[in-house]
Amino acid sequence: MNCPRDGEALAARTINDVTVEHCTSCGGMYLERGELNRVADPTSGDLEFSTIDLDTFQHDDEYGRIECPRDPGTSMKKVEFVTATNIILDYCETCGGFWVDGRELARINEEVKDFNEAAKEIPDPPMLRFAQFIWSLPFPR
Repeated sequence: MNCPRDGEALAARTINDVTVEHCTSCGGMYLERGELNRVADPTSGDLEFSTIDLDTFQHDDEYGRIECPRDPGTSMKKVEFVTATNIILDYCETCGGFWVDGRELARINEEVKDFNEAAKEIPDPPMLRFAQFIWSLPFPR
């Protein structure tokens, strides 16, 4: 697999016990479906689902469109991490993978830290706890 930004061969890197493909040149990384939830700092909920659910896929960033490194020829969509974070990721609708540019994982972890701090301040209503439980069940998505 090659980097969609600069064409360099991607190398294996381990983050939180997950082996991902990353570019040693630009610092970007390709995350298979489910890996964003595992490489980001822990939080309740599903970060991937929250990112793509109801997104318009109509975002601009400084990098422009890229092809999926897993599915060459497939253009990745621009998606905003969760909502109102201004972190624009590249998402492949075909394979469900994400391309995360250089410093984006650090920015994602900062947002997750903020989410977790805010969650401590407000107790979850019972219906939310029930929904979180349902989403934690191993149903195919």
